[in-house]
Amino acid sequence: MHFSSLALAALATVSLAALPSDTLPAAVYHAPAPAKPGRTLTTQQVLKGSTLDLKELEITTVLLPAGQASRPRPATAEEVLIVQEGQLAVTLHDSTKTLSPGGLLLTMAGEQPALRNASAAPVRYWCLKFTSVDGVDAARGQAGGGSWLRDWPALPLTKTEKGETRPVFNRPTSMFPRFDVHATVLNPGRASHLPHTHRAEELILMTQGNGQMLIDKTSYPAAAGDVIVMRANVPHAFTNTSQAPVGYFAIQWHSKAELESKPPK
Repeated sequence: MHFSSLALAALATVSLAALPSDTLPAAVYHAPAPAKPGRTLTTQQVLKGSTLDLKELEITTVLLPAGQASRPRPATAEEVLIVQEGQLAVTLHDSTKTLSPGGLLLTMAGEQPALRNASAAPVRYWCLKFTSVDGVDAARGQAGGGSWLRDWPALPLTKTEKGETRPVFNRPTSMFPRFDVHATVLNPGRASHLPHTHRAEELILMTQGNGQMLIDKTSYPAAAGDVIVMRANVPHAFTNTSQAPVGYFAIQWHSKAELESKPPK
């Protein structure tokens, strides 16, 4: 299927069936209906495409049945894995740690973590796989700390007037001079911030609740499981319009071009 440039500029809520293969507009990408547990690993694609700073981005949800393992493989891309439900055992550098919902794994390009569901219930997680336009800098990724994992209870919590915030990491990786992830919980009726823009591209992964995402001058519904792509310099803001807390991960990548575009201090 094909889209004109005008149609892409106007597009703001997207299903997989309507997704162009060569670019990802700023939009709310709705989660597919969750796969039912089976006997083998099940993968569902949420989106796949490219952006100004990403040569390729693919986001999938993975359902791993009880007792099953995901075969380790060399990663030519960088990957972020975030557990949605269940308990996932991750073996990295000969050390194994179990991640519960909200637990996160960052894998540098070229590394091979082993994943296993050692529990009696299925585990579901997001897998974000991406390559930067700038290419891989393995030495920078290792100097920045290499691959990394942390379970949700270990993330430092700060209470705010709007709800809660948890910094996850803010560091160089094998793909970016700076990669920033934090988790937010917004109280009912609160907005993340006033509508604003920035050169850095951003992803929002909705983990709980629902609200409205302002993209340019129009608001669109977003709910748990959805993924929001924010392109460079597009006005945006998220508001919890519900009567319950809303949670999400905010992910920003800072490319060489983005960092060089900032005026000197």
